[in-house]
Amino acid sequence: MSLGMTLSAKIFKLVESIPMDVIARKLREYREEKMYEKMDTKLDLVVEVKDVAASSDRIRAVFCFDKPFFIKQRGRLTPVVKTYESTIVFRRLSESIILIVLEKKHRANMIANKLSEVLFIKRGFITEANIPADNMRKFHEENPEATKVIFFDEVGLPGIDKLSLYGDSLKDTDLYAEYSKRGNIWYIVTTSRSYGITVGIARNGIVVAFGNVGEGDFIRFIEDEVLPLIHG
Repeated sequence: MSLGMTLSAKIFKLVESIPMDVIARKLREYREEKMYEKMDTKLDLVVEVKDVAASSDRIRAVFCFDKPFFIKQRGRLTPVVKTYESTIVFRRLSESIILIVLEKKHRANMIANKLSEVLFIKRGFITEANIPADNMRKFHEENPEATKVIFFDEVGLPGIDKLSLYGDSLKDTDLYAEYSKRGNIWYIVTTSRSYGITVGIARNGIVVAFGNVGEGDFIRFIEDEVLPLIHG
């Protein structure tokens, strides 16, 4: 993935522990083919996992799936198959296994559901990895000068779902204290001290990097700074 693109990821957890070598084997063995038929057109669509690199506590791979499109060419609809490729990372943290999917929310959910079927036969064994509200608060308060935006949810005010702080209002410690009493931090935009990248982090495990960020640095940031929020 080239620099300069906004990168998105979503973090999940496995409901049941499974040996990492078993995960790696099942990923390598997985390949699903199905026939797509429409408008007298037949297309072979493939879903598979490629480039599996595994160690005792980490697996990195590429989840690939085909999607059919029809494009108009000289008055006729022509079928085209596009292959989507998304990096996935499994990490063992003590007794838990975390899954990172480098995709936006809806596609990441789809991939997580499919991986649940691959590893456990059915859906529901890979779920959202939520960050505790207290950990989000500590994350901000340990480096408050780096915070750009904060959204609070569960504020208990009629007709108001969320409260927010931007820019100079973040320097108002009284206002921050008031909002913290009313609700919990749901979303934060901050700049990492270690990596120097600006990221948005939500309690439901969604992470977005803004600006010139490479995929490798983004993954390392998530593993080093976001995963401890889930297990801290």
